[in-house]
Amino acid sequence: MHYAKSKREKKSICNLCREEKALSWDHVPPKGGIELGPVEMETVFEIMAGDREKPKLRESQNGVKYRTICSECNSLLGREYDPTINDFATSVGRYLKSGIALPEELSHKVKPQRLMKALLGHIVAAKVEIEDTAFDRAAREYVLDPNMPLPEDIHIFYWIYPYATSVAIRDFGMFVPRGTFNEPAVFQLLKYYPVAYLCSTKPEYAGLPALSWYRDAELDFEIEIPINLKRVEGPYWPEAPNDEDNNVFFGGQSAAAAVHARPRQNKA
Repeated sequence: MHYAKSKREKKSICNLCREEKALSWDHVPPKGGIELGPVEMETVFEIMAGDREKPKLRESQNGVKYRTICSECNSLLGREYDPTINDFATSVGRYLKSGIALPEELSHKVKPQRLMKALLGHIVAAKVEIEDTAFDRAAREYVLDPNMPLPEDIHIFYWIYPYATSVAIRDFGMFVPRGTFNEPAVFQLLKYYPVAYLCSTKPEYAGLPALSWYRDAELDFEIEIPINLKRVEGPYWPEAPNDEDNNVFFGGQSAAAAVHARPRQNKA
């Protein structure tokens, strides 16, 4: 049985600095980029298993959060990097809610290095198991060093995600190119309205644009990045296995226990 677990002991190893400290709660997705409210949570494994008659739901009154990083690291993310990723989410959300006819593609000014450090910081936080994977090691060093460029073996893709659900999945595998069995790759995923992010060990995935194109940018370098408003994938893409394009999803405990959250439904 897999449960949507989101905390460890109050004093434990911080996922970011790796020191044993009192742990704080980190919101994933980060607060400030979404409306925090009551959510119902279940594991991605339960959704993929297909038993939807009696889902085992957990509730949180203020979004999905993990007690996995210390207050110092939490404050670092909130002070230095979250404003960038939150502004990006808020701005893209305004486009989607505007109600006016928009072009197929527009551009938005952003500081990609700060955005990527925010993203990877919260992805590192979104795992209760104390592990030391290659991704964890590279991402920790990158987030904690403001002058460090994005490591060469981390590639970050993004696309529009117009759904109320949020999903964070750690350490899972899929084959690339999609629909083939050519090469396995390791992925990390964070999806929430209005943008989804996919980290991979491979430099391309399904024709998606990449934030990692700007991996060597200075911390405060700003550029207009493209946003494809017409490419809208399904709410369970790319992780859900399916026969249509032969996609295969595989992973260990962290992937199986990943959390899928949706706004709590009012009970009659």
